[in-house]
Amino acid sequence: MWNPLSLVMEAAAIMAIAFANDGGKPPDWQDFIGIVCLLVIDSTLSFIEENNARNAVAALMAGLASKTKVHNNFLRYISRIKD
Repeated sequence: MWNPLSLVMEAAAIMAIAFANDGGKPPDWQDFIGIVCLLVIDSTLSFIEENNARNAVAALMAGLASKTKVHNNFLRYISRIKD
């Protein structure tokens, strides 16, 4: 899942290469590589956080009772009223 910050950083990486050739200068590889490294770090941390959240939800769901007993006194009360 992409967030807006990642999209802006991708656009900045592309712009660092595309618009740096003004006046015959070589592309700005340092900025491009820096931005790409930040994107990789961000996506790695996001993956780890999402994986941890998924494991936490699985652990919580495993602790829930799969079947519960329901004591419904309301139906008994209604049947007493009708009698």
